[in-house]
Amino acid sequence: MDTVALRAGVGKPTLYRWWPTKNALVMALISERVPWGGETPDDASAEAKLRGRVERTIELYSGVFGRIMAGLIGEAQADPELGRALYETQIRPRRAATIAEIERGKAEGEFRTLLDAELLVDALFGAIYYRLLLGSAPLTPDFGDELVRQVLRGALPAGD
Repeated sequence: MDTVALRAGVGKPTLYRWWPTKNALVMALISERVPWGGETPDDASAEAKLRGRVERTIELYSGVFGRIMAGLIGEAQADPELGRALYETQIRPRRAATIAEIERGKAEGEFRTLLDAELLVDALFGAIYYRLLLGSAPLTPDFGDELVRQVLRGALPAGD
């Protein structure tokens, strides 16, 4: 907070009036500045939308934002309020939109009708978070492509 106050040319009390903790400041910054956009066209297939979301997530998490997000997730393990805020502002909206796209894909015959949309989201994005948090392997576009290809192999219609 000292560094932020110095760079902003304000006193720490001013920062704490707006953001009661460092994490609150970081969450506000993420909400305002992180470019989650770049959605695929509305008429794109559900698979194309999933691929786009995976690509954007990997792109964002491969840089500074990924290190920030990993730090927040780590701190959220000891701070349930931070965990709730992180989930509600950053994860839940994108998760809900992704599930809605999968459900659209099921309704249009693109995916198996018995497919569990939430489990599919967990399979795709859980692998990304695993690499982000543990650093077990790099987050690369090739990883994203192969991840979607392999996970969707079980999601495509084959006669439920």
